[in-house]
Amino acid sequence: MKWKPFQRVQAALVAKLHFVDRKTKSEIADALGLSRFKVARLIDRAIEGGIVQFVIEEPSDINLALSEALRVKYGLKAAFVVEGPDRSSAQVTQPLGAVAAQFLEERLEDGMTLGVSWGQTIAATARAVSDLPKVDVVQVAGSPAGADISENPVELVHSFTKASGGTGYPVYGPMWADDPALIERLRHEQGIARAFDKCAQLDALIVGIGAWASGDSGLARGFPEDWKSRVMAAGAMADICATLLDASGREVESPLRDHGLCIQSEQLRRIPEVIGVAGGLEKVEAIRAVLQGGWIHTLITDGGAARRLT
Repeated sequence: MKWKPFQRVQAALVAKLHFVDRKTKSEIADALGLSRFKVARLIDRAIEGGIVQFVIEEPSDINLALSEALRVKYGLKAAFVVEGPDRSSAQVTQPLGAVAAQFLEERLEDGMTLGVSWGQTIAATARAVSDLPKVDVVQVAGSPAGADISENPVELVHSFTKASGGTGYPVYGPMWADDPALIERLRHEQGIARAFDKCAQLDALIVGIGAWASGDSGLARGFPEDWKSRVMAAGAMADICATLLDASGREVESPLRDHGLCIQSEQLRRIPEVIGVAGGLEKVEAIRAVLQGGWIHTLITDGGAARRLT
């Protein structure tokens, strides 16, 4: 672009007033006796001609390009991709938890109600959280069979509540039972009923994603064998909370509908902000299923998974 001397000076002055002094285009036009259209054109030419050059300092731990590609492809509100090579889900648990904790600390506001599931990444998030806004914390399912104490949802509710100073609503009961009559009685127990009543008021829910094909799912590992065989035959590929999904993200009929003490899929759909935290190569197809089904609004994952999802 060939500049005339006065044009270059004028473009530089207008650009400085706009980008450095933070003047509006109308304010600059009035000050310099120019039309607003002329000011806008000078700013555009200053950018095109190299007078104005932008330097954007990207966070070193987040891949902005992959994050935006994921957000756009799956219509998410937000996506955060932790930078790094291909890794297993066990290797990315801690870094994903750290980013998820930061997101909750910035995203939540006083007076909100946060739902919490269970699992390794949610446990890592709970360990990394230090100062949440004052939110109430609700357990959205009973304790799954065989869960490690550090991943138990009751303990996680206590951890998040300690960080927030809000009220906790734990569910002191199993995630499922063979006897549906027992589950029905538990649903009416005062403390449990109180927690599940709060599920209708959730502003946000943080969840892990289980991968059934690779066996990287705490829910799958604890499922009774006959139940597991049945849902796998029906195409179960992933779980989010207690909802099972096939490869395209459609819900798979599950015994948890009648035998489970857990939030149901129709309730999940009504939550304004569902935050999925999952990564590692073993979980790529499960994450894809959740994304294709539109079950989450925000995804926190790692570079290896993101490269295969975009």
